[in-house]
Amino acid sequence: MSNDYSTAWDALTEAIGAAKGSSAGSIADQDHLTVDQRLKVAEIAALLSIAQELSSLNPQNTTTSDDQGNQVNGWGIVTKKAKSKPRNFA
Repeated sequence: MSNDYSTAWDALTEAIGAAKGSSAGSIADQDHLTVDQRLKVAEIAALLSIAQELSSLNPQNTTTSDDQGNQVNGWGIVTKKAKSKPRNFA
């Protein structure tokens, strides 16, 4: 999912650059934009930031390991069982 955010940020900076006649721009380089365009950039940047924060709070997007070595999501559901260790018969 984080790849979606970087793609969106890249598209935003490309649009800023295109408005200046460049192939790429920067979120901080807005001198050539109109007030309406600057407001739209601020709106999109805010929405992207909010989406990233909400995504990181989603328990489905977090994983930990339990005592048995299973991978568990934020809801406590096992998403990947640990491989059983081979037994030594000596």
